[in-house]
Amino acid sequence: MDNYDEIDNFFFQYFKDYQEIPNIITNGIELAMYNRKNQYGILTLIKKVIISIVSILTLASGIAFASYTVYKKIWKEPQKYVTVDDYSNSLPFEEISEEEKKSLITENDAKNITLNFLDKLGYENQTINRIELKRSYNQVTNSYYMIKTDFSYEKGLMVLINSKNGEIEYFNDLDLKYKELQQDVITEEQAKQIAYDTYQKLELNKNNYELYSVKKDEYVFENNTKTLWGATFLKKENNIYNKYENFSVAFIVVDNKVIYDTINISTNTEEINNPIIIQKESAIEIAKNKESELTDIEITNIKSELSIEQMNTFVYQLENEIYNTDPNNGGIYLDIDKVTRKVWKITIEHNNKKDFNIYPNPNQYMKENLNKEIYIDATTGEIIGGKFTENL
Repeated sequence: MDNYDEIDNFFFQYFKDYQEIPNIITNGIELAMYNRKNQYGILTLIKKVIISIVSILTLASGIAFASYTVYKKIWKEPQKYVTVDDYSNSLPFEEISEEEKKSLITENDAKNITLNFLDKLGYENQTINRIELKRSYNQVTNSYYMIKTDFSYEKGLMVLINSKNGEIEYFNDLDLKYKELQQDVITEEQAKQIAYDTYQKLELNKNNYELYSVKKDEYVFENNTKTLWGATFLKKENNIYNKYENFSVAFIVVDNKVIYDTINISTNTEEINNPIIIQKESAIEIAKNKESELTDIEITNIKSELSIEQMNTFVYQLENEIYNTDPNNGGIYLDIDKVTRKVWKITIEHNNKKDFNIYPNPNQYMKENLNKEIYIDATTGEIIGGKFTENL
C-alpha cells in the first residue's frame, strides 16, 4: 500500500461515502499531495489535520460542512491472466444457458424487430433465413442476436440486436461490395440531409444525438471502387461529446435511391453523471507528475479539455512496463472494467525527443518520447487511462 492509499483508508474512517467535509481539509491535502518530497512527513501531518478538524466539528454544534464530498475510488487494478486458459476459465460458457435466455428477448421478437428496421431503410419484403444467439466478445456478460437474410455468412443483409433490450446495434449490406453500380454524385449538404433523414427514420432523435462529422471515402474491393459517404452523430452531455453514445451511417446513392453499407448504433447504458470536482490546474499537475515518473524528457506543451472516456490500462502498462498483452505469445492479458467517466484529458507533448537507437527496445522509446493523453477522473483525481497521440 502506498502513502496515497493509506491516506484514503484513514480518511474513510472519519467520513462516509458522499458525506460533505470541510474545504480546509481538502485544500490542505491537495497542496500537500503536489509536494512529492518527504511523503512520510506529509502523511503524518495530514492525519493530524484530519483528526483535529473532525474533533472540533464533533464537539461544536451548528457548524455547516462546506460543499465538498468524499467519493470512492474508481480505478481498480486490472485482473492479470498469464495464459489463454486462465482467461477462458474466468468467462461464462460460450453457450448461453436456458436460465440466461429467460431474461432475453425471443427469436421471434428479434425477427420482428429486424424486419421493421429493414422496412424503415427501404428493404421491404425481406425473409429471415438465419438467426443465432451469440455471446458478446466485448462484454461477455452480454449477448446478441445475429439475423441474416441469407444462409451464408458472406452474403445478404445482416443485423445485430442486443438480446437484452432489443435495440439494433449494427447493420451491414454484405452484397454491396460485390455490385458494380453507377453512383450519383452528391454534395456534402445532400449527404448531411440523407444522414439526418436516416436518423429521423430510425427514430433515434429520442437519444438527442448531434451531427458530429460528415465525410466521404473511397472504398475498394476486388478492383471495384465506391465512394461512400459517412456521417457520425454523438450524444452531448453537459457540452461534452460522448463517443460511446453514437450513431454512424455509411451509404451511396444510385438513381436517387439511398443504399446503405453499414449502420452502427452504440449506446452506453450507464449515465455519465460523475461531477466535475477536480479543477483543470490540479488535473494538469497530476498528469505532469505522472509523466515525470515515466520520462525525464522536457514537456514542451500541455493541452487540457473535459472529455468522456473509458477506463483503460494504458498508464498502468507504462508504469509496470507491460507491453505484451497477448497470452498466446507469452504476454499477460489485462482485464479491466469498462467504466465510462467524465475526465480531464491532458495532452502532453515532447519536441526534444531522444535518439531512437539508444533504447534497448521500441517500447521503452515510446514510453519516454511519444506524445500522449492522460485521463484524470474529474471527480476523484485518479489517473484512469490514456493513449499515445502519435505513432512510432
